[in-house]
Order: sequence, then C-alpha cells, then structure tokens
Amino acid sequence: MKRILFMIILGLGGLMPVNRTLAQRAVDLFQAYSWEQASLQAARENKLVLVEVGPIDLKVERGIQTKPDLVNYLQRNVIAIRLNANDTKNSGFQTRLLMYEPPLFAFFMPYGDLLEMIKPGEVLQDPSALRETLEKAKERAAVKKRNSRSVRFEDLPFEEALAKAEEAEQPVCIYFTADRCQACLLLEKNVLNLDEVADYYNDHFVNLRVNTSRTQELARRYGIKQCPAFLFLNAKGKVIYQDEGAETKEQLLDNAALALKKAGGISFQELSDEEARAKAQQENKPVFIDYYIPGGAHKEMLRTVFADPEVAALFEQQFVNVARESGQAVLVFTDAGGNELHRVRNIMSPEDLLQEARMVLEGKGLAGMEKEFRQGSRRPEFLKSYMAMLGRADRYREAGEIAAVYFSALPSDCLREAEYWDIFDRYYMLADTDLFQYVLTHRKELYDLYGEDKVRKKIAAVWIAGAENFVQDGVFDEVGFKAYTKRLKKEKVEEWRQIVRNARMHAAERTGDWRTFVGLAEEKWYEEKIPDAELYSWGVKINENCPDEAIRYKAAHWFVQAAQEMERKERVTGKVSMSSYKGFFEKLADDLVGKK
Repeated sequence: MKRILFMIILGLGGLMPVNRTLAQRAVDLFQAYSWEQASLQAARENKLVLVEVGPIDLKVERGIQTKPDLVNYLQRNVIAIRLNANDTKNSGFQTRLLMYEPPLFAFFMPYGDLLEMIKPGEVLQDPSALRETLEKAKERAAVKKRNSRSVRFEDLPFEEALAKAEEAEQPVCIYFTADRCQACLLLEKNVLNLDEVADYYNDHFVNLRVNTSRTQELARRYGIKQCPAFLFLNAKGKVIYQDEGAETKEQLLDNAALALKKAGGISFQELSDEEARAKAQQENKPVFIDYYIPGGAHKEMLRTVFADPEVAALFEQQFVNVARESGQAVLVFTDAGGNELHRVRNIMSPEDLLQEARMVLEGKGLAGMEKEFRQGSRRPEFLKSYMAMLGRADRYREAGEIAAVYFSALPSDCLREAEYWDIFDRYYMLADTDLFQYVLTHRKELYDLYGEDKVRKKIAAVWIAGAENFVQDGVFDEVGFKAYTKRLKKEKVEEWRQIVRNARMHAAERTGDWRTFVGLAEEKWYEEKIPDAELYSWGVKINENCPDEAIRYKAAHWFVQAAQEMERKERVTGKVSMSSYKGFFEKLADDLVGKK
C-alpha cells in the first residue's frame, strides 16, 4: 500500500513540471505589454505584433499551447499581447481593427496597420491556421516595407478638378468611400499605398476622394450605389468608365488601364480599302474613315471629339474605324462593300459627329438624300436639308447645283428676304445664271440690306467657283476658261489673277497634269504666304498621285526648304511650336524622293 501511494505521489510529481511548462509557454507567448510597448519591442526586434483581442475562450489558448513548434515560431516572429475589447481603456484600439469585430487574433505592423486577422473558432479547430495567417501577415508586411508611395488625392472642388484635368490633358478619377465601409479601409491600407498603384494613378489621372457619408451630390449625379467605387471622367465631366467593388491591386490597375484606353477615344486602325471591307463584312458593320491632315487641328479633334466617351462608345460598337493621312480633311462613311454612304467636314463637337453617325445608321446619310433626289423629290424643305448636308460634306459644287434647282422656282428678287439670301450665300455657286446677274446688277441695294463686305465676298466666291468649273470627264476646257478669264477682267473682278491661277491648279490636279500643278504651286508659293496646312496638302496630293520622279524631287525640295526655315526660326527664337509641321515636312520629303 505504501508502495502504491509512493508511486501515485511520484506520478503526480512527474506531471507537475509538465503543467508548469505549458503555463510558462503561455506566459512567454503573451506579454504584459500595452499596445505602444509591444510596438516598440517589435520594432526593436524586427517582429510583428500579435494582439489577442478578447475575451477569448481559454480552450483556444490551450490549443495553441499544445503545439510547441507553433509557440516557438510565434515567439520568433511576433510580440504577442492580450487586449480586452470590453475594457473602456481599449476603446480607441477598435479603429485599428478596420471594423472587424472581436474576438479575434490580429497581426499588425509595429505602431501600424492591421495586416491579417483570424477568428478564434478557426484557431480552435486548427491551431496551425494561426501560423498560416502569420505567413500571410509577413508577406503583406514585406510588401508594405517595399512600398512608400500612395495615391495622391487632390483637395479640390469638383469643378476645379475638371479644370486641372483639362489643363493636364488627363482624365479625372474619383474614389468614392464612406465612413462605415470596411472594404474601403482595407483598400486604403493595403492597395492604394502600393507604389505600382500609386504611380499609375498619380501619373495618369487627377484623383479625387469623395466621402459619401458627408456629401451625396456627386454620387447621386453619377448613380454611384455602393463603396468603394471608382469613377473615371473626362475633363468635361462625362463618364469614361466606372467600377464598384474593386478591392485588389490587379483590379485597380486593370480598371485604370481600361479607363485610359477608353479615354483615348475611337481606336482607329490603319487599313487598306480591301482590309477595311473584309473586316466590315466579317463584323457586319459600316466603315468610318478619318481622312486627316496632321497638325494641331486634327490633334484637337482627337482630343475633344473622337475622345468623347459617348462618341467612342457608339463608334467602337457600330463601325470599323480607319484613319488615313490625306491632303484633305474629311470624314467618310461607307458600307461594307465600300460604297459611300455619307461624308462630312468641319465637325466641331461630339454632338455634331453623333448626329451624323446616327443619320448614317438610320439610312439618312448623303446616299439616302441622293437617292430621294434622283427619284424626283423637289420639296423645298427637302432641298434645303440636302444642300445643308452637301455643304457639311464640303461638296459645294453639288450643293450649288441643288441651290440652282431650289431657286429656279423662285423670283430673283426673293434675295431681298434674309431667309433666301442666307441660302444663296451658303450654297449658290453658278456664275452664268440670271440669278447671279441679278446680284451683280442690284449689288448696291444688297449692300444696304446685308452689308457691303458680305455681298462682295459672296460675289468673289461665285467667280472663284465658276473658274473651277471647266473640267468635265477629266478634260480641261481651255477655250471656255480663256473666255471666262476675259469676263473676269471685263467685270474688273478683284484679284482675278489669283483666281485664274488657283483655278488652273485645280484643273491640273483633276486632269493629272502634275507638271503644270507643280509649276503653278511653286509660283504661288514664292508670291504669296502659303499656310503650312495648304503646302502640306499639295505634297500629299503629289505623293499619292504623281509617278514622275523629276516632279516628285522638285516638290520634295520645297519641303526640305520649308523644314530648314522652320529649324532656323526655332534656333533664333528658342521656341518650338507644338503645332509645327517641320516633322511632317521632313517625312513627306523623304516619301517623295523614296517613292517610285
């Protein structure tokens, strides 16, 4: 009996050190530090802070204590403390939990952000889950240490942000958050402060933060229903792209890249006619072709019209979009077979282009108007619409023909009424008619009605149009043109010599007489101040249509000279114009010499 009692006592004695070891481990793991003391110690030892935010069931701690390897690993990597969430002295700590509700185990940067958390129930079920959570926390901590920049949000009213975006030629990005938005807090702590995200957003956008808990105006205006949300706008306040609920680096970068792509507007392709037709037939779409002259005017159109979100959305969805450098700026719509449906020039706003495109999609473009006219429609309202459409297409010769039909049913003195004078002034171009003779005979009366300057300009425009009307089926009527020249002299038309020279250039271009064209162009260049855009258009026409190497070389010499003169002025003034044609001239000179 004594032996048995001795063995029991010995056994109990043997167990007591084990219990003390477990208790000691618990004491060793969780320190009696405050948050600040734990952060200081963790910073010194290059560790994280593990906070047991309780109260937590003791069974959870016992489960951890039964895993010596886990305890040792935690001791090597964290300073662990306990905080009771129900204790009022810890109420300020709640904000660090980013709206996660206790009880929980939370890993922090020293003095800093929440990295990862895990609920006690998960640890009770599998204590090793605490180690896995620590690994994630260490990875996130390493990322934070490698990153030092954050998305820079401007402290500006909305309208001022749009103005800044206009000046910077960048879109606006609005980040919508709210006071009780946990996803927003996590985004700000873990994603918006990544260098890659910060640099991308700071480099490409004017960024604003809007707290919807404090102001709802912009959220209501743009239909934002939940946070976090990112809204991308152009400088006019039009929506480019929006996303609600993005939470990861990849999502934010993808959204920004997509917004920038959409902000670029219509995605034009450089396709031949054959390639454009094939693509249009494959996609069952019409073709939109931007024939452009490089320079400031086209850059402005790219920025203000083609980049408009509504324009881009419609054209990307409905058309095969093609861009081609040309000597004449014009927008052309064709069907998938290459048949022209519509054309327009001098588009000034997104709304204008949208209107033209919708007419094409509804079958109401120029082709539709031409068909209706051929079928015999002569209603005054139809004729006025047809003239206006031809005018927008820069087909003033044809508009003038329709104007002649329109006025044929009216007396000449109708021009005393402003409504009819306005139509005449816009479209009428026939010099050999009774109506124009009426204008010449009654010009002084018309001066009184509409102003001398306006009437004189219209008379000059008709003389110019008449001078360009002597090419039929590729043949220049030299006899008729000489007779017209005599008439210009007889009528004492101002600047008749320039009218004659320009008309001969026009005729030479239409008949393919490039030697005459170049000779007259060179004469004009030396005598007049020619705008860079006009000079460039001459070169493009020669480059595209003239195979004669001697003529091409001569034209190339113009552009070498012009580029050298621009470079000389840049050196003298120290200023380089953003709309300079120097680069275009140099390339065109190379093309003219190199093309056979």
